[in-house]
Amino acid sequence: MNNSPETIVQGQLDAYNKRNLEHFCQFFTADVKVFDAHTQSLMFEGMTAFRKRYEKTFSNPNLHCTLVTRIIQDDIVIDQELVDGMGDSPVHAIAIYHVRDGQIYQVHFY
Repeated sequence: MNNSPETIVQGQLDAYNKRNLEHFCQFFTADVKVFDAHTQSLMFEGMTAFRKRYEKTFSNPNLHCTLVTRIIQDDIVIDQELVDGMGDSPVHAIAIYHVRDGQIYQVHFY
């Protein structure tokens, strides 16, 4: 299996779009940290909080994330995304994924 950062991030995106929580969570470490990049504040950390957050998110049948652009630098993958199903109009987002040993251990959302 290819465990490159790009493959890991693409795998989690595919699982996200299928709203497959179990498969999605496998791409992240048990101590994953998710940050609001605008405020540099920790939004949530650890698999329990991560799972709870995405269980709610995945309950939306209209949820879909379209990759607009991807930049890869070493173990960091930066995705520009367009997310449907988060409100009345699509959400433009940037996600910065930090990958180590075949899993995402940190995410920063803009």
